Amino acid sequence: MILSDACMYKVSNHALIKFEQGYLQEEFLFHLFSLFKEYCFMIEPGKRIQQNGDIFRKGLIKSFWFKTFSHVYFDSLWDLFYKSCSTSKSTIKSINKGLISNYLTERGLAYWVMGDGSLNKKSMILHTQSYSEEENLILSKELNEKFEFKIVPPAGFKQKYRVIVFNSEDTVLLSKLIKPYIIASMSYKLPIC
Repeated sequence: MILSDACMYKVSNHALIKFEQGYLQEEFLFHLFSLFKEYCFMIEPGKRIQQNGDIFRKGLIKSFWFKTFSHVYFDSLWDLFYKSCSTSKSTIKSINKGLISNYLTERGLAYWVMGDGSLNKKSMILHTQSYSEEENLILSKELNEKFEFKIVPPAGFKQKYRVIVFNSEDTVLLSKLIKPYIIASMSYKLPIC
């Protein structure tokens, strides 16, 4: 999930993870909470209420969230994904060579799709806009090498929205790899083959 929407912080010597999903993904967020609850002080996920904006959503649940406590177990994830920003004391999420090749499993790929995937006709799209062009190229290359996809970085990489697009053939292969790990409420992200 760190490849996707989860983020990490260091508020002590050790890292913690924060998960948040929109109100439509409530079941998915509660599933994630069930996996991490032994690392949480929270009894159940919190709710973020829509304060302004869309008049039809105002006062209703915008998203569900939870965070773990800081723990030494999360430090290795921190080291894989975060680097110090040279212009400030902050850190940024980043992708380094070898991340996919050495660490991503089929189950991890399934969670990435549940967090950031969408279908467009017969193609799967991974929304990787938060990563740089170079990072998207690393992700594409290593996904191809590890899982035998044929991802071709779209011309849009240099434009505003960077995404990874799986063609229809790769979408079928991707679906076969991740289907055993997709929870029922997220099965709409799989193509009907």
